[in-house]
Amino acid sequence: MAGDPLGGTPRASRRSTVVLTTLAAALAVFACSAATWVTATVRTTLEPVTVEVAGSEAAPAVTALGLVAAAGALATAVSGRVLRAAVSAVVVLAGGGAAAASVAVAVDPAGAARGAVGESTGMINAGGQFAVTAWPWVAAAAAVLVVLCGVRALVAGRSWTTARRYERTGTESSPGAPARRGDEIDSWDALTEGRDPTA
Repeated sequence: MAGDPLGGTPRASRRSTVVLTTLAAALAVFACSAATWVTATVRTTLEPVTVEVAGSEAAPAVTALGLVAAAGALATAVSGRVLRAAVSAVVVLAGGGAAAASVAVAVDPAGAARGAVGESTGMINAGGQFAVTAWPWVAAAAAVLVVLCGVRALVAGRSWTTARRYERTGTESSPGAPARRGDEIDSWDALTEGRDPTA
């Protein structure tokens, strides 16, 4: 069986596969933001101070965008075709934003950690050494996966069907309904003619 336009297999285009992968990647982005991204060693008037800056402080947008992507992953599982496309686009944008913010911290750790260091030491624009951990890159990789999953949902989601298992149309009726309606009419006609409908 041929794959989809993005080169994936039909199995990879299944709703559950895409949704769960997107959710896992988004939660990974959110979890990474809780780890230490920058370790700053600055010299104060008394002695050098080491400050560990978490991702949520260095790049608050990553935390928020991770949650947005996770919510979008859940929304794609239950939404209709039009809404699913819109939500998938939001997931792509959220992943792209989280990736950009993560790389920005890795490229400029001093600028990203300056606010947190200032709050901890009371010194604004304090110089020192700023070491980046691996977590910004891990978050960026997870965010890129979110983008890929969002694109997958945009493409493969067009073929997903909306579940209608519990829906019933107004024209549906139980198999015995027409017969019961006919019996009621016959009984009424029998009564108007003076006959016993139970005979």
